Amino acid sequence: MSESFLTLAGQRGINPTSGELIVDPKDRVRQIFKNMEAAAQESGSGLDETVRLVVYVADMKRDRAIVNEAQKELFRESAYPPRSIIEVDYLGDDFIEIDGVFRVPAEDSAALEFLAPKEAFTPTATWSLGVKTDAHVFVSGMRGIHPETNDLVIGEAPRIRRALQNMQMIAEAGGARVTDAIQIVLYVTDEKYLEIIESLQQRLWGDKPLPPMTVNVVTALNDQDIVEIEGTFARM
Repeated sequence: MSESFLTLAGQRGINPTSGELIVDPKDRVRQIFKNMEAAAQESGSGLDETVRLVVYVADMKRDRAIVNEAQKELFRESAYPPRSIIEVDYLGDDFIEIDGVFRVPAEDSAALEFLAPKEAFTPTATWSLGVKTDAHVFVSGMRGIHPETNDLVIGEAPRIRRALQNMQMIAEAGGARVTDAIQIVLYVTDEKYLEIIESLQQRLWGDKPLPPMTVNVVTALNDQDIVEIEGTFARM
């Protein structure tokens, strides 16, 4: 089944009337989502059709809390979209930018299904583990959190393996296989982790070709983590 999506990149909290950045940090983040909502609605979509968010912040500890607060106000609790949040070292004169992907539903599109398999860990904030559309599964940035404890796994390779296993679990909950990935996005705090990821991916994918991958070396991840792995999958 063919599906249409709207991608909005590098969204900032600019007042559409004045063209200036909103001064108050909380109001600025709210304005980003309002601007995204307006653009999505013009294309026949809306915030309730959000399937992917990537949030870039200047200070993880400070800014993540502001984003969570804004999402609690603007999204239904049962429908927080998949999200990755990363700290980067340069955002110009701003402290936050957000990328978003929105499904543009057809008349016969089924409602989005937010994925929360009972064997998975509990999301740590205002995001869902994944979402299923008619033809795709979008998986949030997965970290090496053990489902039985909701704690990060100790050790670099075991933690990265767990992150990949978590991604696989959510993809399968949405009716896809890990080898059905059409895009993988890696967020790492050091390039040295890429070799571990590649080795583990080869084992997981076996003789199947690896999907297109984007690598982002970031300043920090939540909880001072080392790797976050996000995936988009086709439902065959």
